Amino acid sequence: MKKLIPKFSLSLFPFVKKPLILLYNLTQRCNLRCDYCFGQYYTQSEELPLEQSKDLLSQFYALGVRRLGLGGGEPLLYKDIDQLIEFAIKKGFDVGLNSNGILVPDHLPALKRLSNLSISIDGANAEIHDCYRGKGSFAKTMLGIEAAFKEHIPLHFCCTLTQKNQEEWLELLVLAKKYQAKLQISPLYHQISGQESGVFPKPIEPGKLKKVLREIIREKKSDNTVFFSDQTYQLILDWPNYAQDYSANRESGHPVCLAGKKIITLDSQGNLFPCLRVSGSGKGRNCLDLGALKAYETLELPACKSCKWACYIEYNSLLNLSFGSIKNFLVLRSKRALN
Repeated sequence: MKKLIPKFSLSLFPFVKKPLILLYNLTQRCNLRCDYCFGQYYTQSEELPLEQSKDLLSQFYALGVRRLGLGGGEPLLYKDIDQLIEFAIKKGFDVGLNSNGILVPDHLPALKRLSNLSISIDGANAEIHDCYRGKGSFAKTMLGIEAAFKEHIPLHFCCTLTQKNQEEWLELLVLAKKYQAKLQISPLYHQISGQESGVFPKPIEPGKLKKVLREIIREKKSDNTVFFSDQTYQLILDWPNYAQDYSANRESGHPVCLAGKKIITLDSQGNLFPCLRVSGSGKGRNCLDLGALKAYETLELPACKSCKWACYIEYNSLLNLSFGSIKNFLVLRSKRALN
Protein backbone atom coordinates (compact mmCIF):
# COMPACT_ATOMS: atom_id res chain seq x y z
CA MET A 1 0.00 0.00 0.00
CA LYS A 2 1.38 3.41 -0.99
CA LYS A 3 1.26 6.31 1.42
CA LEU A 4 -1.30 9.05 0.82
CA ILE A 5 0.90 12.05 1.66
CA PRO A 6 4.71 12.33 1.27
CA LYS A 7 6.81 12.91 4.37
CA PHE A 8 6.15 16.28 5.95
CA SER A 9 8.35 19.27 5.23
CA LEU A 10 7.93 22.96 6.02
CA SER A 11 8.53 23.56 2.32
CA LEU A 12 4.96 22.39 1.71
CA PHE A 13 3.87 25.89 2.74
CA PRO A 14 4.01 28.57 0.01
CA PHE A 15 5.26 31.26 2.41
CA VAL A 16 8.34 29.19 3.45
CA LYS A 17 11.37 29.83 1.22
CA LYS A 18 12.43 26.23 0.76
CA PRO A 19 12.36 23.95 -2.29
CA LEU A 20 9.95 21.01 -2.24
CA ILE A 21 10.29 19.38 -5.67
CA LEU A 22 13.60 18.45 -7.34
CA LEU A 23 13.65 17.23 -10.93
CA TYR A 24 17.01 15.49 -11.39
CA ASN A 25 17.99 14.65 -14.97
CA LEU A 26 20.60 12.03 -14.20
CA THR A 27 22.00 11.52 -17.67
CA GLN A 28 21.92 13.05 -21.14
CA ARG A 29 22.23 9.61 -22.72
CA CYS A 30 19.21 7.95 -24.29
CA ASN A 31 18.51 4.73 -26.17
CA LEU A 32 15.94 6.38 -28.46
CA ARG A 33 16.01 9.39 -30.77
CA CYS A 34 12.51 10.83 -30.59
CA ASP A 35 11.83 13.46 -33.23
CA TYR A 36 10.23 15.96 -30.86
CA CYS A 37 12.75 15.71 -28.03
CA PHE A 38 14.64 18.90 -27.16
CA GLY A 39 17.36 17.32 -25.03
CA GLN A 40 21.05 17.38 -25.92
CA TYR A 41 21.20 13.64 -25.57
CA TYR A 42 23.84 12.67 -28.12
CA THR A 43 26.43 15.38 -27.57
CA GLN A 44 26.94 15.16 -23.81
CA SER A 45 27.89 12.05 -21.85
CA GLU A 46 29.06 13.51 -18.53
CA GLU A 47 27.10 12.46 -15.46
CA LEU A 48 27.75 12.47 -11.75
CA PRO A 49 29.05 9.30 -10.07
CA LEU A 50 26.82 7.69 -7.47
CA GLU A 51 28.54 9.15 -4.41
CA GLN A 52 28.28 12.73 -5.73
CA SER A 53 24.63 12.20 -6.61
CA LYS A 54 23.92 10.84 -3.13
CA ASP A 55 25.75 13.76 -1.52
CA LEU A 56 23.73 16.32 -3.49
CA LEU A 57 20.45 14.55 -2.73
CA SER A 58 21.33 14.62 0.97
CA GLN A 59 21.95 18.37 0.73
CA PHE A 60 18.66 18.96 -1.06
CA TYR A 61 16.78 16.86 1.47
CA ALA A 62 18.26 19.03 4.23
CA LEU A 63 16.99 22.09 2.32
CA GLY A 64 13.43 20.73 2.42
CA VAL A 65 13.02 18.79 -0.84
CA ARG A 66 10.70 15.80 -0.40
CA ARG A 67 9.54 15.01 -3.93
CA LEU A 68 12.25 13.71 -6.31
CA GLY A 69 11.63 13.17 -9.99
CA LEU A 70 14.34 11.19 -11.78
CA GLY A 71 14.67 11.77 -15.50
CA GLY A 72 17.16 12.12 -18.32
CA GLY A 73 17.81 11.29 -21.15
CA GLU A 74 16.83 7.80 -20.15
CA PRO A 75 17.49 7.53 -16.40
CA LEU A 76 17.63 3.72 -16.48
CA LEU A 77 20.89 4.08 -18.44
CA TYR A 78 22.49 5.65 -15.36
CA LYS A 79 25.01 3.05 -14.17
CA ASP A 80 23.93 3.00 -10.52
CA ILE A 81 20.25 3.81 -10.90
CA ASP A 82 19.06 0.97 -8.64
CA GLN A 83 21.36 2.02 -5.80
CA LEU A 84 20.38 5.67 -6.20
CA ILE A 85 16.66 4.86 -6.01
CA GLU A 86 17.30 2.77 -2.90
CA PHE A 87 19.28 5.57 -1.28
CA ALA A 88 16.72 8.27 -2.10
CA ILE A 89 13.80 6.29 -0.71
CA LYS A 90 15.67 5.41 2.48
CA LYS A 91 16.54 9.09 2.83
CA GLY A 92 12.85 9.94 2.83
CA PHE A 93 12.13 11.20 -0.69
CA ASP A 94 8.88 10.49 -2.49
CA VAL A 95 10.43 9.23 -5.74
CA GLY A 96 9.08 9.08 -9.28
CA LEU A 97 10.93 8.20 -12.47
CA ASN A 98 10.34 9.06 -16.13
CA SER A 99 11.34 6.43 -18.68
CA ASN A 100 10.65 5.23 -22.20
CA GLY A 101 9.99 1.83 -20.63
CA ILE A 102 12.45 -0.24 -22.63
CA LEU A 103 14.83 -1.06 -19.76
CA VAL A 104 12.14 -1.45 -17.10
CA PRO A 105 12.32 -5.29 -16.99
CA ASP A 106 16.01 -5.04 -15.99
CA HIS A 107 15.32 -2.92 -12.88
CA LEU A 108 12.10 -4.24 -11.35
CA PRO A 109 13.25 -4.71 -7.72
CA ALA A 110 14.26 -1.04 -7.47
CA LEU A 111 11.32 0.28 -9.48
CA LYS A 112 8.85 -1.53 -7.20
CA ARG A 113 9.76 0.99 -4.50
CA LEU A 114 8.80 4.07 -6.56
CA SER A 115 5.74 6.18 -5.87
CA ASN A 116 5.18 6.24 -9.62
CA LEU A 117 6.83 5.12 -12.83
CA SER A 118 6.02 7.39 -15.78
CA ILE A 119 6.40 5.80 -19.21
CA SER A 120 6.31 7.86 -22.39
CA ILE A 121 3.92 6.45 -24.97
CA ASP A 122 2.52 8.39 -27.90
CA GLY A 123 0.14 5.89 -29.41
CA ALA A 124 -1.80 2.77 -28.54
CA ASN A 125 -0.23 0.95 -31.48
CA ALA A 126 3.14 0.68 -33.20
CA GLU A 127 2.08 2.69 -36.24
CA ILE A 128 1.62 5.88 -34.21
CA HIS A 129 4.19 5.39 -31.44
CA ASP A 130 7.04 4.25 -33.71
CA CYS A 131 6.67 7.12 -36.17
CA TYR A 132 8.37 9.42 -33.64
CA ARG A 133 10.40 6.96 -31.54
CA GLY A 134 11.74 4.47 -34.05
CA LYS A 135 10.74 1.10 -35.47
CA GLY A 136 10.23 -1.55 -32.82
CA SER A 137 10.09 0.88 -29.90
CA PHE A 138 6.38 0.31 -29.20
CA ALA A 139 6.82 -3.44 -28.72
CA LYS A 140 9.75 -2.88 -26.35
CA THR A 141 7.85 -0.24 -24.38
CA MET A 142 4.85 -2.52 -24.02
CA LEU A 143 7.10 -5.27 -22.62
CA GLY A 144 8.24 -2.76 -19.99
CA ILE A 145 4.66 -1.77 -19.18
CA GLU A 146 3.60 -5.42 -18.86
CA ALA A 147 6.54 -6.17 -16.55
CA ALA A 148 5.80 -3.15 -14.33
CA PHE A 149 2.09 -3.94 -14.19
CA LYS A 150 2.74 -7.52 -13.07
CA GLU A 151 4.86 -6.14 -10.22
CA HIS A 152 2.08 -3.70 -9.19
CA ILE A 153 4.27 -0.65 -9.85
CA PRO A 154 2.07 2.50 -9.98
CA LEU A 155 2.11 3.60 -13.62
CA HIS A 156 1.68 6.89 -15.44
CA PHE A 157 1.54 7.04 -19.22
CA CYS A 158 2.90 10.28 -20.69
CA CYS A 159 1.54 11.31 -24.08
CA THR A 160 2.76 14.30 -26.08
CA LEU A 161 0.06 15.54 -28.45
CA THR A 162 1.17 16.38 -31.99
CA GLN A 163 -0.50 16.71 -35.36
CA LYS A 164 -0.09 12.97 -35.95
CA ASN A 165 -1.59 11.69 -32.71
CA GLN A 166 -4.02 14.43 -31.66
CA GLU A 167 -6.90 11.94 -31.52
CA GLU A 168 -4.83 9.08 -30.15
CA TRP A 169 -5.30 10.08 -26.51
CA LEU A 170 -8.71 8.38 -26.54
CA GLU A 171 -7.12 5.03 -27.42
CA LEU A 172 -4.38 5.65 -24.86
CA LEU A 173 -7.06 6.26 -22.26
CA VAL A 174 -8.36 2.75 -22.89
CA LEU A 175 -4.83 1.36 -22.66
CA ALA A 176 -4.18 3.27 -19.42
CA LYS A 177 -7.31 1.82 -17.82
CA LYS A 178 -6.19 -1.68 -18.80
CA TYR A 179 -2.95 -1.20 -16.86
CA GLN A 180 -4.51 0.86 -14.04
CA ALA A 181 -2.31 3.79 -15.10
CA LYS A 182 -2.86 7.54 -15.03
CA LEU A 183 -2.59 9.33 -18.37
CA GLN A 184 -0.57 12.56 -18.48
CA ILE A 185 -1.48 14.43 -21.68
CA SER A 186 0.62 17.41 -22.72
CA PRO A 187 0.55 19.43 -25.95
CA LEU A 188 3.83 19.50 -27.87
CA TYR A 189 5.96 22.41 -26.71
CA HIS A 190 8.12 24.47 -29.01
CA GLN A 191 11.69 23.27 -29.44
CA ILE A 192 13.96 25.07 -26.98
CA SER A 193 17.28 23.24 -27.39
CA GLY A 194 18.81 20.00 -28.56
CA GLN A 195 19.36 18.50 -31.97
CA GLU A 196 18.64 20.68 -34.98
CA SER A 197 17.47 17.70 -36.97
CA GLY A 198 15.02 19.59 -39.13
CA VAL A 199 12.29 17.04 -38.37
CA PHE A 200 10.89 18.57 -35.20
CA PRO A 201 7.11 17.98 -35.41
CA LYS A 202 4.67 20.82 -35.65
CA PRO A 203 2.35 21.59 -32.72
CA ILE A 204 -1.35 21.01 -33.27
CA GLU A 205 -3.10 23.87 -35.06
CA PRO A 206 -4.71 26.09 -32.35
CA GLY A 207 -8.31 25.45 -33.36
CA LYS A 208 -7.84 21.68 -33.32
CA LEU A 209 -5.89 21.82 -30.06
CA LYS A 210 -8.71 23.72 -28.38
CA LYS A 211 -11.16 21.05 -29.53
CA VAL A 212 -8.97 18.31 -28.03
CA LEU A 213 -8.51 20.24 -24.78
CA ARG A 214 -12.27 20.66 -24.38
CA GLU A 215 -12.71 16.93 -24.89
CA ILE A 216 -10.03 16.18 -22.28
CA ILE A 217 -11.71 18.53 -19.80
CA ARG A 218 -15.05 16.79 -20.31
CA GLU A 219 -13.39 13.42 -19.80
CA LYS A 220 -11.59 14.58 -16.66
CA LYS A 221 -14.83 15.71 -15.03
CA SER A 222 -16.18 12.16 -15.20
CA ASP A 223 -13.06 9.99 -15.03
CA ASN A 224 -9.84 10.41 -13.02
CA THR A 225 -7.73 8.33 -15.41
CA VAL A 226 -6.49 11.65 -16.83
CA PHE A 227 -3.75 12.79 -14.44
CA PHE A 228 -3.69 16.59 -14.61
CA SER A 229 -6.61 18.55 -13.20
CA ASP A 230 -9.31 19.99 -15.45
CA GLN A 231 -8.20 23.40 -14.15
CA THR A 232 -4.77 22.90 -15.75
CA TYR A 233 -6.28 22.05 -19.12
CA GLN A 234 -8.64 25.01 -18.88
CA LEU A 235 -5.68 27.35 -18.39
CA ILE A 236 -3.95 25.86 -21.44
CA LEU A 237 -7.19 26.23 -23.38
CA ASP A 238 -7.40 29.92 -22.41
CA TRP A 239 -3.72 30.62 -23.19
CA PRO A 240 -3.59 33.96 -25.07
CA ASN A 241 -0.91 33.19 -27.68
CA TYR A 242 -0.54 29.60 -28.85
CA ALA A 243 2.54 30.53 -30.90
CA GLN A 244 4.47 31.02 -27.65
CA ASP A 245 4.93 28.70 -24.69
CA TYR A 246 5.62 31.35 -22.06
CA SER A 247 4.68 34.91 -21.18
CA ALA A 248 6.42 37.80 -19.45
CA ASN A 249 3.09 38.47 -17.72
CA ARG A 250 1.16 36.48 -15.20
CA GLU A 251 -1.75 35.43 -17.36
CA SER A 252 -5.32 35.50 -16.10
CA GLY A 253 -6.11 32.63 -13.75
CA HIS A 254 -2.55 31.30 -13.68
CA PRO A 255 -0.95 30.55 -10.32
CA VAL A 256 2.15 32.39 -9.16
CA CYS A 257 5.13 30.65 -10.76
CA LEU A 258 7.26 28.95 -8.11
CA ALA A 259 10.00 27.69 -10.45
CA GLY A 260 13.31 28.34 -8.75
CA LYS A 261 11.56 28.62 -5.40
CA LYS A 262 9.54 25.46 -4.71
CA ILE A 263 10.45 23.60 -7.91
CA ILE A 264 14.05 23.21 -9.09
CA THR A 265 15.87 21.24 -11.80
CA LEU A 266 19.29 19.60 -11.54
CA ASP A 267 21.14 18.49 -14.67
CA SER A 268 23.55 15.60 -15.18
CA GLN A 269 26.60 17.77 -14.42
CA GLY A 270 25.32 19.18 -11.13
CA ASN A 271 24.01 22.48 -12.48
CA LEU A 272 20.87 23.81 -10.81
CA PHE A 273 18.16 25.64 -12.78
CA PRO A 274 14.77 27.10 -11.89
CA CYS A 275 12.94 24.93 -14.42
CA LEU A 276 13.40 22.58 -17.36
CA ARG A 277 12.57 25.26 -19.92
CA VAL A 278 15.68 27.30 -19.06
CA SER A 279 18.00 24.35 -18.32
CA GLY A 280 20.93 24.36 -20.69
CA SER A 281 20.74 28.15 -20.95
CA GLY A 282 24.06 28.69 -19.21
CA LYS A 283 22.31 30.40 -16.30
CA GLY A 284 22.51 27.48 -13.91
CA ARG A 285 24.41 27.39 -10.64
CA ASN A 286 26.87 24.54 -10.13
CA CYS A 287 26.13 22.64 -6.93
CA LEU A 288 29.50 20.88 -6.91
CA ASP A 289 31.29 24.23 -6.66
CA LEU A 290 28.80 26.11 -4.49
CA GLY A 291 26.96 23.45 -2.54
CA ALA A 292 23.20 22.97 -2.87
CA LEU A 293 22.24 25.73 -0.44
CA LYS A 294 24.25 28.53 -2.08
CA ALA A 295 23.32 27.33 -5.57
CA TYR A 296 19.65 27.50 -4.60
CA GLU A 297 19.94 30.87 -2.88
CA THR A 298 21.73 32.46 -5.85
CA LEU A 299 19.54 31.01 -8.62
CA GLU A 300 18.62 33.47 -11.34
CA LEU A 301 14.84 33.27 -11.62
CA PRO A 302 13.31 33.18 -15.11
CA ALA A 303 11.90 36.39 -16.54
CA CYS A 304 8.66 34.67 -17.58
CA LYS A 305 5.67 34.73 -15.24
CA SER A 306 3.41 32.12 -16.86
CA CYS A 307 3.75 29.21 -19.25
CA LYS A 308 1.49 26.65 -20.90
CA TRP A 309 3.53 23.63 -19.83
CA ALA A 310 0.96 21.34 -18.20
CA CYS A 311 3.32 19.93 -15.57
CA TYR A 312 4.35 23.38 -14.31
CA ILE A 313 0.79 24.69 -14.26
CA GLU A 314 -0.19 21.66 -12.18
CA TYR A 315 2.80 21.94 -9.82
CA ASN A 316 2.32 25.69 -9.37
CA SER A 317 -1.40 25.37 -8.74
CA LEU A 318 -0.84 22.65 -6.17
CA LEU A 319 1.91 24.55 -4.37
CA ASN A 320 -0.20 27.72 -4.36
CA LEU A 321 -2.85 25.65 -2.56
CA SER A 322 -5.41 25.79 -5.35
CA PHE A 323 -8.50 23.87 -4.24
CA GLY A 324 -8.96 22.14 -7.61
CA SER A 325 -5.39 20.88 -7.76
CA ILE A 326 -5.36 19.79 -4.11
CA LYS A 327 -8.60 17.87 -4.63
CA ASN A 328 -7.18 16.24 -7.77
CA PHE A 329 -3.96 15.31 -5.95
CA LEU A 330 -5.79 13.74 -3.01
CA VAL A 331 -8.18 11.78 -5.23
CA LEU A 332 -5.28 10.39 -7.29
CA ARG A 333 -3.23 9.57 -4.20
CA SER A 334 -6.11 7.94 -2.34
CA LYS A 335 -6.89 5.63 -5.25
CA ARG A 336 -3.24 4.70 -5.57
CA ALA A 337 -2.92 4.06 -1.83
CA LEU A 338 -5.72 1.50 -2.04
CA ASN A 339 -4.10 -0.48 -4.87
